[in-house]
Amino acid sequence: MDFAFAANVVNMMIALIFSLTFHEAAHAFMARLHGDRTAQREGRLTLNPVPHIDPVGTLLFPLIGAFLGGFIFGWAKPVPVDSRHFKNQKWGNILVAGIGPLANLLLSFLSLLVLIFIGDVQEGIMLAFSRLAKSMVFINAILAVFNMIPVYPLDGGTILYELLPRDLKRSYEEYIIPYGSFGLLALMLVGGFAWIGTLANIWVKISHAIIAQFI
Repeated sequence: MDFAFAANVVNMMIALIFSLTFHEAAHAFMARLHGDRTAQREGRLTLNPVPHIDPVGTLLFPLIGAFLGGFIFGWAKPVPVDSRHFKNQKWGNILVAGIGPLANLLLSFLSLLVLIFIGDVQEGIMLAFSRLAKSMVFINAILAVFNMIPVYPLDGGTILYELLPRDLKRSYEEYIIPYGSFGLLALMLVGGFAWIGTLANIWVKISHAIIAQFI
C-alpha cells in the first residue's frame, strides 16, 4: 500500500471520527439542557469517541469508501433521546436535532481558522496538523449539509416533521419515515448527493470571507 495514500486515509478517518463525535455530543448536550438525561446516563454526553462509534458506520463504511477511491463518509451511533422529558416537546426536538449540524458548521469554521493561522507549512508535525485541519473543514461542512436534508432519520427530517401541520405529519409518518433510510442509501449509491459538496464549498467560502474581515 502506498504510504501517502495510507496516511491520507488515517488523516480522514481521524477527522471523521472526531467530527461525528462532536455532532453526537452536541445532541446529548442539548437534550440534557432541555431536561432529558437519557444520553448522559448512557455515557453519550462526552467527547470521548468510543461510546459514539458505530462499527459499520464509523469504521467499516468509511474505510470501504476510501479503498474504493471515493470520499470518506459515515455515521455514528444515534444519541438516545426521550422527548417526554422536554419542557417543550416540539421545540426541544427541533433544537436537539438542529444543534448537530450547527455544531459541525462551527467545527468547520474553527478548523478553517486554525488552518489559516498555521499558514503554509511544508514539514513536521505542523504539516500533519494542517492536513487534519483541512480535512476537518470539509468533512464537517459536508456532514452539516447532509444532516439537514429534510428526510428522516436525518436531523433535517426531524426538524421538518416537528414543523409540519398535524395532517401532514400523518403522511410523513406513513410515507417518509419507514423508507427514508432506503431512499438516502439509494441516492448515495447513484451519486445523487453531488450537490452536497457544492453547498459545503459555499459554506467554506463564506467562512473564509468572514475570517478575512478580522485578520
